[in-house]
Amino acid sequence: MLKVLYKYLNVLFLPLQKLKIMNIEWTEKLSVNNQTIDSEHKSLFDALGMYYKGVQNGASKESLQALLSNLSDYVVTHFNNEERYLLEIGYSDLPKHKEEHRAFTDKVKEFINSYNSGKAPASYEVTHFIMDWIVNHIKREDMRYARYAQGR
Repeated sequence: MLKVLYKYLNVLFLPLQKLKIMNIEWTEKLSVNNQTIDSEHKSLFDALGMYYKGVQNGASKESLQALLSNLSDYVVTHFNNEERYLLEIGYSDLPKHKEEHRAFTDKVKEFINSYNSGKAPASYEVTHFIMDWIVNHIKREDMRYARYAQGR
């Protein structure tokens, strides 16, 4: 009976254990060959890392709210700057890119609203979602405009 219970608990908590060891850092592989955008991407990773450390260290709900709000504010600033750059280079997929930004911003706002209403989601899930989205967005969408900018 104890073996079954142990196995059940191990299955339940294994995903959280994996999330706890996430490595949140920008690497050169994520470079879009634009110093300003790369710097902002690094800052996004830093802001997410601060939130993640708050989660790991058992920061208060208020502290996590502030860290998540800071990340959200920075995301909006970065997206505006990136979209301005894409407009400057005449990037034809700008509408699609803007829509992805909007969808992500809406999801982060949902997380913040959930915190504010007292229904805080699992903090590791928030970290994992944001990290996955940022990395995949840079690798997929941002690399498209990086190739476009190089080919002009």
